[in-house]
Amino acid sequence: MASILLTNGRVLAETEPLSNGYVLIKDGRIVSLGPMTGDPGLSADRVVDVKGAYISPGFIDMHTHGIMDVDFMESGAEDIKRGFFEYARYGVTRILGSTLSNPIDSIVNQIKVIRRAKEESPAGDLLAGVHVEGPWLAARCRGGHALEYLKNPKRDDVDRILGEAGDLIKTVTYAPELPGSVWLTETLAARGVVPVLGHTEASYEHAEKAILAGARHVTHMYDTTLGYRENPEEALVMMPGMETAVLYYDEVSIELIGCPVHVPRPFFKFINKVKPRERRIIVTDSLVGTGMPEGTELTYKDGRRVYVAEGVLRMHDPDPAVEGNLTGSAVTINLALKRLCGYADLSVAEAVRWCSLNPATTLGLNMETGSIKIGKYADIAVFGEDFDVRMTLLKGNIIFEKKQEST
Repeated sequence: MASILLTNGRVLAETEPLSNGYVLIKDGRIVSLGPMTGDPGLSADRVVDVKGAYISPGFIDMHTHGIMDVDFMESGAEDIKRGFFEYARYGVTRILGSTLSNPIDSIVNQIKVIRRAKEESPAGDLLAGVHVEGPWLAARCRGGHALEYLKNPKRDDVDRILGEAGDLIKTVTYAPELPGSVWLTETLAARGVVPVLGHTEASYEHAEKAILAGARHVTHMYDTTLGYRENPEEALVMMPGMETAVLYYDEVSIELIGCPVHVPRPFFKFINKVKPRERRIIVTDSLVGTGMPEGTELTYKDGRRVYVAEGVLRMHDPDPAVEGNLTGSAVTINLALKRLCGYADLSVAEAVRWCSLNPATTLGLNMETGSIKIGKYADIAVFGEDFDVRMTLLKGNIIFEKKQEST
């Protein structure tokens, strides 16, 4: 494997950012980093002068359903393999491919397709695993999940999914108020899968029971997650809900979609203030169509039609009450990061933690990736002031490099 030396960059190192530094990569890992003072006396097979750009840990998107025309719930292995390189265009070095509520057979079979794509692709390491979102969700809070597929967790279903695909599953989202959810939490945690609360109208008590049983993350907070409610026995007295529980327990991380349509801007500052530094995460929750031009129309296999509009996907439907309804995100992670800096008034270095070291910590990957530190994999994104990604390295291999315009 060729060695690479990145020079003259703003290195977002784990311990302390360097205003002008270098990163040396050998055998896929970071072996040296430091300031560009004097002659560091380093050599490599390839030397890249990034000319003041950020040398950042690669971005980790732990909640994405698709990109361009690639859909993790519907696409075949060849298309998914192509999709890995589409993510790399935006600085992504790890993803969890997210499934959608479907019959158990369909979910299991599709995870096998995703596994084949990972095993056959030269960029297969970009896929850190699978996020199973549904079918154990609250009907009222189902969002874009089809009502006919929702159900309570049953032992046979859980055993089948974990038995046939458990080694690839990293996270499972479910509503903690459903019968059997505490057992589900314990079962997932015992298998090393992160139990995730989401698509829920849970009470404080339901959420707390799940957290005490091992739940450690929240799917797209403030989207399909209801918070406080009025006490039915005492007018105007508010009862705590799931929001209170997940904010109280510091061990629970929270993800926000980097889109002002899904998450009103004050919530970004709020989560930055109330959650511990390592428990704040930004995701895309992106769907097929992400990265496509404004106005692009797409049709799902079930006949639903959507179109891209200002960073989100909206419905095309003959019913005026449905036409134009929000159906999902079409944001890329570098744009989500740019927004986060502005919305929460964060430095680039601090914002990058939300989509690098923090998700790596939640997923248990932080010993190998998620930050620029000697010994870790060289999972790196090089980007400029406007967050345009110029280069992406996955385990020391350049999997995306922006062509330089000729002068």
